Amino acid sequence: MCHSHNDYWRPHPLFSALAVGCASVEADVWLSPDGEDLLVGHDKRSLSSSRTLRSLYIDPLLQILNSMNRPAPHQIFNPTAQACGVFATEPDKTLILFIDVKDDPVKAWPLVLQQLGPLRDMRYLSRHDKTMATNQTFWPGPITIVGTGNIIKRRDINIGTDLEEWQQRHDAFLDAPLHLLTETGFSQSNGFYGPYELEDEFYTASAPFDKAIGSVRTGFSTQQMETLRNQLRIAKQRNLKSRLWGLPDWPISYRDYVWKILMQEGIDLLNANDVASVAIKYRQLGYPREAA
Repeated sequence: MCHSHNDYWRPHPLFSALAVGCASVEADVWLSPDGEDLLVGHDKRSLSSSRTLRSLYIDPLLQILNSMNRPAPHQIFNPTAQACGVFATEPDKTLILFIDVKDDPVKAWPLVLQQLGPLRDMRYLSRHDKTMATNQTFWPGPITIVGTGNIIKRRDINIGTDLEEWQQRHDAFLDAPLHLLTETGFSQSNGFYGPYELEDEFYTASAPFDKAIGSVRTGFSTQQMETLRNQLRIAKQRNLKSRLWGLPDWPISYRDYVWKILMQEGIDLLNANDVASVAIKYRQLGYPREAA
């Protein structure tokens, strides 16, 4: 379904996207001047101390999920049970929260992980967990955290100082480069990616449209269609949710043409600024409401 690009620009961040059934939302985060908080905005000029990761996303999500998961009287706690998600009609569906780190990831990402604590404590986060007495390692939750932006350049920061502990349990995933995916790893690019990956390190795979596909002003060429299909095939094969960003917005007919092709080819998350129009387009074409 749709991905709410630059979600914080909407009249009602998070809620505008949820209202039309978006499967994922994106928040750009910057360190506050004192380094103690995470501010949300497109660039430093637009930042405000009142618009933080907690106030716009973490606290509202916690409130929604707490209301959706009120315990029944005398209910026995089940550590393997999945909490209900934010979609009342599809409670088992996860909402992907992309956190795009615009600042120094060495300082910003540990703060992200710290601020996710209330969601983590309530078991609202999808997680990789080998500590349970079962062969299952990935446990879906109402919210799936995906780091993107500058954190991708420092994958080691997401892992932390204790690799063994991270391999046992972690609840923050990364956004792989869709256009660099191979059957078993990644193509080399600027030294950011090695030919390896760790178990459940990534959850999504994204790329800029112009770099992954190129201009389609005169229509998708045969080669471009083959490239697109191959990228989406590999992503699905590796169980990663696919996304292309930087899609055209104008003219509307051109935008709708690109949307239609991506929908038909099975992209998981359709990057959009106009999320209401995406939702309408999905319904018109008869696609499922939510795809994550």
